[in-house]
Amino acid sequence: MDQRFEFISPVLVSPVQQNVDRAAYVRERAEYILQILRDAPKRNRFLMPYNSSQHWILTVIDPWDDLVLYFNPLGNQPGDDFKDLITTALNDWKLLVGNGIRQQRNWQTLIDTVRCPIQEGYVECGYFVLAFIREITFTVDGLDVL
Repeated sequence: MDQRFEFISPVLVSPVQQNVDRAAYVRERAEYILQILRDAPKRNRFLMPYNSSQHWILTVIDPWDDLVLYFNPLGNQPGDDFKDLITTALNDWKLLVGNGIRQQRNWQTLIDTVRCPIQEGYVECGYFVLAFIREITFTVDGLDVL
């Protein structure tokens, strides 16, 4: 199976600003994700590293199959900012590809937390995210190995 991946920049999706209107800040970052999804070739999947509170996680998004995979090397569940970002971006995307038909989904319930190797210390999360990316992109079947 030929699977193609696009990269979503963590600099533009990770929460870095403090003391801002939270809803507007989520919307701004979701607009960037929507632009990437819209401009990519059909059926591509997306790798989105995300840093919240000095901790790296990896998200794999397949909007065509309503799939959001969440890889956290600490084993924690996604936080509210992350869930709101994904829900906003993917609901907007569904509206875009659905010819204006609003298909609001609760993406928070569709986020699948993947069981993955857990880091033992406090500083290895970036290495783990890179290892996850390598495993996903360089295996023959891509995400089918999960």
